[in-house]
Amino acid sequence: MQSPLDQDVPKTDWKSLYIAAFLAFSAAVQFSLYFTSMWPYLQTIDPDATEEFFGLCVAAYSIALCIASPLFGYWSNRIKQIRLPMTVGIISMFLGNLIYLSCELIPTNPRYFLFFGRFLTGIGSANIPLLRAYTSTSCNPKDRARAMSLVTGGIATGTMIGPALQLFFTPLSYPGWVIFPNFSINMYTACAYMSCIMNGLSFFTLYYLFVEIYAGIHKDNVVKNESTDDSTVDSVKLPKFDKLAALICNITKFAQQFVFTNVEIIGSPYAMTVFAFTNQQTIQAGSIAQTGLGVSAVLIFAAFLIFKLNRYVKYRICIVSALFLLLGFLLVTFPWPFLPGEIVTHTNEDLANGTHEVVGCNVDKLDWCETTKAVNPWIYYIAFCLAVGVSYPMIDISLNTLYGKILGPRRQGFMQGLLQVSAGLARIIGPIMIGFLYSGYGPKFIWAFQTFVLGVTILLWAVFHKRMVALKVLIVQKSVFSITENTEKTNVSYAKDEN
Repeated sequence: MQSPLDQDVPKTDWKSLYIAAFLAFSAAVQFSLYFTSMWPYLQTIDPDATEEFFGLCVAAYSIALCIASPLFGYWSNRIKQIRLPMTVGIISMFLGNLIYLSCELIPTNPRYFLFFGRFLTGIGSANIPLLRAYTSTSCNPKDRARAMSLVTGGIATGTMIGPALQLFFTPLSYPGWVIFPNFSINMYTACAYMSCIMNGLSFFTLYYLFVEIYAGIHKDNVVKNESTDDSTVDSVKLPKFDKLAALICNITKFAQQFVFTNVEIIGSPYAMTVFAFTNQQTIQAGSIAQTGLGVSAVLIFAAFLIFKLNRYVKYRICIVSALFLLLGFLLVTFPWPFLPGEIVTHTNEDLANGTHEVVGCNVDKLDWCETTKAVNPWIYYIAFCLAVGVSYPMIDISLNTLYGKILGPRRQGFMQGLLQVSAGLARIIGPIMIGFLYSGYGPKFIWAFQTFVLGVTILLWAVFHKRMVALKVLIVQKSVFSITENTEKTNVSYAKDEN
């Protein structure tokens, strides 16, 4: 017999979900597109900028995200649509990118304008949880896994291949195409121009192609059931969701984004210091690594979308396996004392007397240069592409799908906003922590702390594994056998989903 939850439920509008996936990709790519070029750009326009301030610039995006995400979610729940909040988000991202590419025009302290530009872009990133909430509630419940894979794939792909797109701008070099003095299209600002174009396309798509259709929201408390000869009435009780399970999902999102953001943010300074890469080599290596990361991610998403991998695997197992994969990456790339490699070093005097770009670790600035072993860059980047490239989409697809099931068939804008806040907090704490720990103690402490965060998260999944399941919806079925005698028989059942 068909479940009351499935009766009279509209079909999934896949066109709107494909458009949502594009909008998600457009918003997500504007976080990671700047990873490999922001630090060299900041040093170029403002030599007084420090690693600590660079961490603050990266964190500015996430501070804005943490503020805007729950507000946008609450707003969308109240007005029962996402179009208007998303419009504000797209305009905010456009203005933030415009400020970023104009920082060369600022004569003094342009680093503060760059900070503000990234803050505005972060406000616009609050569109991402709105699209997650829409995806979870716009589809027929039986299509939720595939729908979440589609839109989550857009988000994760945008996040991971953003730096790879920077590879196409590297040949522009610096100062690139000079439009007028102190203003040019170069390998640092081309990403901002591209982002502005994507914002324009997103605005057009949102208003002329995107139609909001909600097929997965439970609206009625009573559903007539005519599948039997007897007159029956199904009363659907939507209970409260498991708050502990939702909290563990938020913690997992924090851990995933904490490791990913730290690895991404440390990428450029780490390559220049430990691998002795030049500015241009750093951008090229980072972009190539991100390309490999993107390829790994696309293969995982294809497995879920095309081969419907969700039919054969459990989301809980996928999440825990991916966490262990991230843990393996940290162990493989840790600067163990038995490694043979040594870090190339230089001093302030070398910088003052150098006629070319000086590479390596400045011993006058960083005390850990001579006590830290150098990881092989081939091992580092291969492990990055494979371990992070596979684990990130696995967690994204599985966690977002399971989180939507834990919440149940209700409007999820605010709760999806809180999930994005968890990711935002990781993006705030991570860059700030890296800025100070990297300068004072080097990569050892950063890797160790990330290992601790992953270890705690894995322990939570081991202890509360049985509670990480979909919401059980209570269905009370009343069968009326005799109208004159007004007698009833009541059956109670649950709509279950154990994945």
